[in-house]
Amino acid sequence: MCGIAGFISFEGRRDADWMDALGRTMTGAMAHRGEGACAPYVSACGTVMLCATRLAVRDRTEAGDQPMTDPTGRIVLVHNGEVYGSRSPAPPLWPRRTTCDTEFVLQQVCREDDPAAALRPLSGMFALAWHDTFTGRVVLARDHFGVKPLFYAFTHGGLLFASEAGVLLRTGLVTPEVDPEEYVLRSWIRMDAADDHTWLRGVRALQPAEYLLLDRPGTSTHRYWQPTPVDGLVSAEEIRAAFDQAIAQRAVSDVPRAAVLSGGVDSTAAVAALTALGVPVEGYVLRYQDGIGGSGDDVTHAAQAAERLGVPLTVCDLDGRRAAELVPVLPTRLMRPLLHGAELAMHHLYGAISRDRNVVVYSGHGADELWGYQAGRYFPVVDPYAPTYIHGRHYLTHQLYSDERPVWARLVTWMAGELGVDMTAVTDLVWQRTMDEYRAIKTASPLKRGRHHLLRRFLVYVNDMVDATSATFTLEDRPVFQDVALAELAFRCPEHLKDSGEPGSSHKGLLKEALADLLPDSVRRRTKQGFPTPTDPRYVRRLADLADGLGAPFGLPPMPAGLRAELGVGEWMFLASTSAWLGHLAELRTDPRSHGEQSPTPVALADTGPRDRS
Repeated sequence: MCGIAGFISFEGRRDADWMDALGRTMTGAMAHRGEGACAPYVSACGTVMLCATRLAVRDRTEAGDQPMTDPTGRIVLVHNGEVYGSRSPAPPLWPRRTTCDTEFVLQQVCREDDPAAALRPLSGMFALAWHDTFTGRVVLARDHFGVKPLFYAFTHGGLLFASEAGVLLRTGLVTPEVDPEEYVLRSWIRMDAADDHTWLRGVRALQPAEYLLLDRPGTSTHRYWQPTPVDGLVSAEEIRAAFDQAIAQRAVSDVPRAAVLSGGVDSTAAVAALTALGVPVEGYVLRYQDGIGGSGDDVTHAAQAAERLGVPLTVCDLDGRRAAELVPVLPTRLMRPLLHGAELAMHHLYGAISRDRNVVVYSGHGADELWGYQAGRYFPVVDPYAPTYIHGRHYLTHQLYSDERPVWARLVTWMAGELGVDMTAVTDLVWQRTMDEYRAIKTASPLKRGRHHLLRRFLVYVNDMVDATSATFTLEDRPVFQDVALAELAFRCPEHLKDSGEPGSSHKGLLKEALADLLPDSVRRRTKQGFPTPTDPRYVRRLADLADGLGAPFGLPPMPAGLRAELGVGEWMFLASTSAWLGHLAELRTDPRSHGEQSPTPVALADTGPRDRS
């Protein structure tokens, strides 16, 4: 884990002191992501600034500090995340000065003139930025699955980028504005990372497996990898071999390790495999109190798994009072409203892991998107040879959340009307943006197209949530299933083999077969559970009181009494967190500590002029 940031000027040389001050502002805003930061790199030509805050996980000596430069001085690199190796190994270009992965990445970048050729074989999770001092070219890149985020904005005659959107706002060079249409669209989609837009006007997110090339006179984005969806025979033995390799690569660490152990297939298999390698690891499981998240079933299964594996297990209790206290806090880290209760759970769990002085955390994020749920409900299965433009259109434009979450749909529709946003335009955009990744993969199978959508949309939403909550506590979360070799197998595997339909083993049946000796019978038989629904009416009242105390978001008028009476936990949490988030944005606009010129008026909502629909 690190935080990286920088500025590239499109208008020629900038004052070196200004660039240095900007870099120090950005590293200061990322202090929670690491243990320290070196001085920013400012290029001799005065057009490029790169900086990083480092959390040393491998090779904790100063030799691994960033920015890092190759022996010739040509390439300067900053790197967030962990790269475990390359699927195209090559001899080192120079004798290694460190054992950290940053130097390994630097060698890969120096070896290839084509950024795609350098990035494609890397195995790991990363966000990178490097400057070629000979050609002047700058490259920003994000890992294959989007485990590590990278945000950017065109501003102040150049491009500003950082590991967190909030860092961009802290510079004072990006105005914290919210586009009403974008707000309504992202609220409607709810748990999706809809595309490269964000909740903030003008702030973009680099997409998974993409790089941004800044090469005068312009900029361009390129995709360097996507899975190959060709059906073929995939055996349990192949899956197990790829899983074992992924575990072995991620087992290396010079700092204490922990694991999220929910008692499900993914986390249990990861902990069992690490234990088999002799890796010391502690398990952590969340338990909801006061009826705010259903039963404590995770604890029962996690305790059984921990006892069998001989690992210590810490149960982290989250009650209604603490959960409500987090609602106005987390939006300032996520830079968006809360859309799901998982944000609260993750934040609470990571806090407990950090307090016990762990640094690396193992998790099973991504296994479901690759090997689990996918019955075609999100994209209703039609004739696979029919044009893709009709796949699921009615569902996405008319039924999304109207059928599944009618109260949520009524709330967002009411807000859209008060904000002057046309819901027809919004649902058209939902269709357009969502289907981009559905169409992007070349296959006749609607299920494989849907799985690619899950990989590029929903999983990215989860990864961003994990990064923001874990980085708050200076932790590095390593999702063991987000591995390119495993993903290629998952997309080669016929979909019907993943869910066999056999009683007790249909969900992720093939994966369970591959990992059978790592899983207790109770875990193998356990049915898939969604996120538990809060049941305590007192928690609903607590969140309603919180929302009322924070005031209506955007200064909206009181909602109709009938709608208000229908709202549940999710809707009240969304409203309260939106108000807290908008208040935070207003504070950022007038914060005198920010770098650059300030706007004197704390306006959080952008004017409702023509929309950027690119």
